[in-house]
Amino acid sequence: MRHSTLCFDGRQARRILSLWLWVMAFGFGVWADDLAKAAALPAGLSESERKTLQKEAKPKDHFDACLKIGIARLATAAESIKRENFDVAAQALRVYAGVIDYAHGYTRQVAKQKARQQMLRKLETTLRQHLPLLEWMANGMPECHEGCVRQALSRAQVIRRESLNAFFGSEFLKAGAEATTE
Repeated sequence: MRHSTLCFDGRQARRILSLWLWVMAFGFGVWADDLAKAAALPAGLSESERKTLQKEAKPKDHFDACLKIGIARLATAAESIKRENFDVAAQALRVYAGVIDYAHGYTRQVAKQKARQQMLRKLETTLRQHLPLLEWMANGMPECHEGCVRQALSRAQVIRRESLNAFFGSEFLKAGAEATTE
């Protein structure tokens, strides 16, 4: 009888230990995801923009908030260029490039295939609309700030190409091929 009690206790202890390990691994995984999400937000966001992104828990809502912030920053940059306030425009473009990078990375991590495909399509469409404005900005910025626009334009083109390739297949657009902006 003593032997059977020890075997039963050993199995029970293993079950309890394995259950505890699963709970701890899952719990720490969720906690780590929240920390990674908060830490991975792009630099230069205002406090309200940061809170907006942290508040949105659903992938689609979080992605839409990213696009709204990016569009607002792009509009700020365009207005600043019209007013010849190039320092503000350059800062807005840096944040814009960070936000679209973040949105692209976030989209690639979405688990549901259908939701990810919809986000990639929306990202590509949005960037297609932004490319002519970014090209106009590149021509309107002075040489000392032109690098910010060129970097944002380059990132938008690369992310658009990667989104199209992820949506349609890995070789839809080659790296050297120019995507049309029409």
